Amino acid sequence: MLKKRFIVSFFLSTLVMMLASYVWHGLLLNDLQFVPKPRVLFYSLAVLTYLVIGFALTFVYTYLSMGIGLKFKASLMGLAFGFCIYLIAFVLGVSFKGSGTEHIVVDFIWQMIEQGMGGATIGFVYLLAKRRDKILGDTSQ
Repeated sequence: MLKKRFIVSFFLSTLVMMLASYVWHGLLLNDLQFVPKPRVLFYSLAVLTYLVIGFALTFVYTYLSMGIGLKFKASLMGLAFGFCIYLIAFVLGVSFKGSGTEHIVVDFIWQMIEQGMGGATIGFVYLLAKRRDKILGDTSQ
């Protein structure tokens, strides 16, 4: 059974990554004007993609920690996810606009930052849950 902290961190990290993506692509770069039609299908698939990324990142952090005791483990896992996701997007040619090395490097770095923020959110939720458990002496959540 999934614990409450898993579900909260999954949805919160997904929300953080989606908001970061909107700020980057919608406000700073104005890329969302180049979204292919039908837009409802595009945005639905984008939400589904972020749900999958958020779930996978939370799952890896929760169940496959491999005993790593790094303080920023979740953020590093997010950076690794961002690296892999950008490689997939790059190979598939998924991009809104732009070309050239500068565009690739900036997009690559942003993808790692975005997923790193998602990982940091997961780590933060788990840290708060751990502190809560310590204060309450509760280990069931």
